[in-house]
Amino acid sequence: MLLVAFGLMGVWVLDDYGVSVDTRIQRDLAFHNLDYVLGNVESLKQDYHRFYGVAFELPLLLTELALGLDDIRDIYLTRHLLSHLFFLTGGFFCYLLARRLFENRLLAVSAMLLFLLHPRIYAHSFFNSKDVPFLSMFMICLYLAHRAFDRDGRWWRFALCGAGAGLLVNLRIMGFVLPAAVVAMLFLDLVRVPEGRGRRHVLSSMAVFMLSTLLTLYAVSPFLWSDPVGSGIEWFATLSNHPHRDLQLFRGEWFWSHEYHPPEYVPVWFSITTPPAVLALGLVGMSALVLRGFAAPADVLRDTRLRFSLMLVSCFIAPVLAVMVLGPNVYNGWRQVYFLHAPFCLLAVFGARWTFYLFRGSRLRFSAYGAVGAGVSAVAVSMVAIHPSQQVYFTLLVDRTTPEHLRTRYTIDYWSPSTRYGLSHLLERHPSGSIYIESDLISSWENRHIFPAEDRHRLFVYSGDREFSIGTTHSYHLEVSGSTTYYGREYDGAEVYSFVVYGNTILTIRDLASARGAEVDDAHRRTLLEATSSDGPIIDSHWDVHLMDGQLVYVREYCSVGDGEDRFFLHLDPADVSDLPEERKEYGFDALDFGFHFLSDGGDTGIWDGKCFRSVDLPEYTVERISTGQFVPGEGPVWRGIWNVRAAGVYDAFRESRKSSVQPAISAVFDVYLDERRLIYAKARCDAEDRDARFFLHLTPADVSDLPENRKESGFDNLDFDFWDRGGESDGECFAVVDLPAYEIAEISTGQYTDEGLVWGGKIDVGGE
Repeated sequence: MLLVAFGLMGVWVLDDYGVSVDTRIQRDLAFHNLDYVLGNVESLKQDYHRFYGVAFELPLLLTELALGLDDIRDIYLTRHLLSHLFFLTGGFFCYLLARRLFENRLLAVSAMLLFLLHPRIYAHSFFNSKDVPFLSMFMICLYLAHRAFDRDGRWWRFALCGAGAGLLVNLRIMGFVLPAAVVAMLFLDLVRVPEGRGRRHVLSSMAVFMLSTLLTLYAVSPFLWSDPVGSGIEWFATLSNHPHRDLQLFRGEWFWSHEYHPPEYVPVWFSITTPPAVLALGLVGMSALVLRGFAAPADVLRDTRLRFSLMLVSCFIAPVLAVMVLGPNVYNGWRQVYFLHAPFCLLAVFGARWTFYLFRGSRLRFSAYGAVGAGVSAVAVSMVAIHPSQQVYFTLLVDRTTPEHLRTRYTIDYWSPSTRYGLSHLLERHPSGSIYIESDLISSWENRHIFPAEDRHRLFVYSGDREFSIGTTHSYHLEVSGSTTYYGREYDGAEVYSFVVYGNTILTIRDLASARGAEVDDAHRRTLLEATSSDGPIIDSHWDVHLMDGQLVYVREYCSVGDGEDRFFLHLDPADVSDLPEERKEYGFDALDFGFHFLSDGGDTGIWDGKCFRSVDLPEYTVERISTGQFVPGEGPVWRGIWNVRAAGVYDAFRESRKSSVQPAISAVFDVYLDERRLIYAKARCDAEDRDARFFLHLTPADVSDLPENRKESGFDNLDFDFWDRGGESDGECFAVVDLPAYEIAEISTGQYTDEGLVWGGKIDVGGE
């Protein structure tokens, strides 16, 4: 009856939930796997996500095709419904397992309620076809494992358990936790049973289980079919530490998930988002079982129920410790380890049973019953209160009362399904006509598909450069302030709608039609306006770099999310090396690399009206050269620029006083001027090829004896250089300044070359001057 009630409620609220940003990716993955199965070998190879399992996604796609669904709204709602029903199936198996563990129907029902009434996981059960199906499958496999260790130990039960484990590992590589636990229990059985037939039975059960696991995993993983060993190694290497780069906000600090992982990340996220009653009872149950195991280790071998209960403890503790010690790429809260909820809710029932036992025969037992019941009821009430945004649920272990506290401390709505509420508001606000929306969020585009065709065709979502005027009627900017995408951004325009949970603004919509008259008075915007109104950038590249009042200010017009993802490098050459910090003196330059979102690196960051900016405080010592840009670790620079302070001063003075009246000695790709005892190279608007080609500079002296000893035999001096060593940019022009040696020069030969040959060249007959 409870399952039917939950099912009916799920159908009732089905259309309240938005679409996650990964929905289309997962569906495309299923299509590529289906194409591969049907003979298109190249289809799967081209999918970046090919190592994600499709044991759940492929049935979703086949159901869609079998039903003949062609409207995207029907497809998404069907996916949501099937995902939620599978979650309820996991709840049903939780009941079956708890009934066998506790032999008490009330405790079994309680376990199922604890499984289903987790606010975050409940919301994710509709739009998350990755982590919640894995959680449900984990619970199913726990049940199958318990059945496999029944006293009769029939081989087919281990085969069935192995099949479930194969599906589990396909869904997520961390599913190996369960087969490892099953094998560990079988090894304990080897110790327990006497030699002879008993041990042969255990070994045959282990062989059947492992063979069934591997065969099932192979059967449901098309990426393994052509090369099981090679693809398996690549799959394990890729997903054991996923290369995905995701910016995380945790306890007020930003970090890239692939670069750094705080050891307490998962325990803290688990603690502050798991209902307090479940958290407390789970810790009590886990502690009681561990203490019992230590108190009577012999019982662990004899008592199958105790051994299985300790397996539940290991299925929770081992992954948490692994994440804390190994630091894999876990991000978006703890969604990738939602499967921890499966053993933990059962441990919570152990805790409840132990608590009731502790107060048996006492009047306090009714208080214990009431406290547990009140805790579960409080969770249900909280879920109703924040519906349909249970995915942003937090417990009272964090501050939920201070306005905007949570969203400045944690990534809240990272998948941004809440954009559905904003789009729904705009459709209600304008019952007819087109609506133009500026948003860099993929979810803004995806969530328009959840509306009926007549509504979604009125929604026009744009990112990057506007394709409509800022004053266009019915034009809005939509931002999800709780996601990493919009950290530090400020947008002009009157706020017309906001969605708030726990006093934290999750989503904001601004009217761009009113943006032109808005007052600009905040510090971020002033920094940007001052930088862009200065004399011009010292570096004109992918980002413009401005120097002002002891700061570098990086400005990028019409930036996208990706423009700020690559890390910035900033290398400073001081006029006096002794000014450098001790650890940098041996290198001869200072390294102040930083991230766009990392304010701990110093400076300010923000985005306003489509312009990104980032300021960086410079040290107090005198800087002679600035080299900066962006890079991808292991791949190299994305862009780079350089500014030589002395060379820039020389070139600016030359340009202002003499350039207009002096003809270049060489007119080529770069114009070359001979200015007293220096050469000046100049080019308007040079590109990457101009900067990357190496300069050659050969000087023939009037007297060969003036040459350094190592050059006398060749008869000329070689002063070849790179643009990055002697060059710079000023007001859009590229230049390089080279001081000539003191001896008399007869001829100068210079130009540029690459590995492919000469780019340009020329000679200057100096005549000994």
